[in-house]
Amino acid sequence: MLEGRRGFLQTLAGVGLAAVAGPRALLAGKGRYAIAYTSFAVRLQRGRDLIRGAGAPSLPAETFIDLCRSFGADGCQLDRSQLASTEPAYLDGIKRRLGEAGLFVELSTSGKALEDDQRFADTVGVARRLGAERMRVAILHGRRYEDFKTMASWREFADHWRGLLPQRRRVLDRERMPVGIENHKDWRADELVELLRSVDSPYLGACVDFGNNLALLEDPLEVATKLAPFAVTTHLKDMAVRPYEGGFELSEVALGTGICPLAKMIDVLRAARPDVPLCLEMITRDPLKVPFLDEAYWATYGKRDDARIARFRAEALSKASKEPLPRVSDKAYEAKVAAEDDNVRRSTEFARKTLHL
Repeated sequence: MLEGRRGFLQTLAGVGLAAVAGPRALLAGKGRYAIAYTSFAVRLQRGRDLIRGAGAPSLPAETFIDLCRSFGADGCQLDRSQLASTEPAYLDGIKRRLGEAGLFVELSTSGKALEDDQRFADTVGVARRLGAERMRVAILHGRRYEDFKTMASWREFADHWRGLLPQRRRVLDRERMPVGIENHKDWRADELVELLRSVDSPYLGACVDFGNNLALLEDPLEVATKLAPFAVTTHLKDMAVRPYEGGFELSEVALGTGICPLAKMIDVLRAARPDVPLCLEMITRDPLKVPFLDEAYWATYGKRDDARIARFRAEALSKASKEPLPRVSDKAYEAKVAAEDDNVRRSTEFARKTLHL
């Protein structure tokens, strides 16, 4: 197992950024600060509403690239769904546009890409054509405490991936494309580490999300520490919490205004992975409810964990916001976009000036 982890680190140590940028990006930072497509969730949702059923991207790659350039990023984490085509000529055009914008690119895709060898190879082909040298994958698009109502349903999901991923080692090693599985409000940190170790491939690691595991009552710095040796990429974010009767509300907020120890988390990640990109994921939306006081929340754990609850209250809820968390659902579209832009702008400024990215 140690050999597998050492190989993983050595492999990624040689992974450069695909289109690291010209003078603008190099002056702005270290060439490692990117913006994830989900940072423009307001625009994504608007696009879905306008093109429902039409089959077109809700936030086209071209528009997203222009947005990332306008906010002064070094790179972007682009989702495969944003591509209008996978034809070589189209992908070559997107690659040229990325180069003109001075942006490196990562490809984000769903867990379906890992369920079949040919689908994975095809996805890697798209990534390479774009100039990407790493990928981010989410294998659950919902949330553990909402999607799984019984232990049996969770075990079916978990057993599926625990059985399937080791079978993918051969194609992972053949394709030689580093893939980071996100801690996406599904796996606790120890569970994800166990999953990655079971595959033991130098090409399968983690997309370390800075805030998601708060929803699983885990400390952000502990999560970063456990996942750091496996880090392929990240979702850099800050989070605010506020109690309500059944649990707590959870919101992404502009970097530096929440409870995540961002500088410490970045130090931990870079100590293990000096070249890991920091990809902003600032989702402008209403707070999520995490009903951890409801017995149904604990269905996938077997029983309620009062010690974990007490620790979470002491370490996270003690820093809860005294003011209501931001909401945008009651705003007009133009106001939502303005709030989204402000969040990305403030976060980028904090990333550059305070976090020195």
